[in-house]
Amino acid sequence: MRRGGSLLALALLAGCSGGAGEAAKAVRAYDDALVRAYAGNDASRLAGVATDKELARVQVLIDLKVAGKLVLESRIESFEVTSASSSGDTATVETRERWRYHDRRLRPGEPPGPEFVADMKMRYDLVREGGRWKVASATTLANDFVEPPKGKAT
Repeated sequence: MRRGGSLLALALLAGCSGGAGEAAKAVRAYDDALVRAYAGNDASRLAGVATDKELARVQVLIDLKVAGKLVLESRIESFEVTSASSSGDTATVETRERWRYHDRRLRPGEPPGPEFVADMKMRYDLVREGGRWKVASATTLANDFVEPPKGKAT
């Protein structure tokens, strides 16, 4: 992530109050763990930040990549909390995120898949479990490809 994006994200997280602020920080931790989970083909890296159901959902996606002899290489280029609210043991956080990613083939000598950059609007539903916020589900509200432009394949 770019330094400016990181500072902006921290400022926005600081502006969220109480449980909503904690939930927003949990979403960022989830996204960071998600990058590591995909890169390592291991959804268990989400154990501290996602419910068992969400962890299992991500593992299915990882298993599909593994079956195709692929690893998803990704990074978060920007992260902004647009809204966060909590009530009791549930919370909802909405974000704007920019992701850069490509599939890396596991067979030696094969070129990587095309690189994509996507601006996404996301909604995360969280629950308090074991004293900490965990992502129970993630919903993509909008997914706009920046690279390659729509209609252009690389």
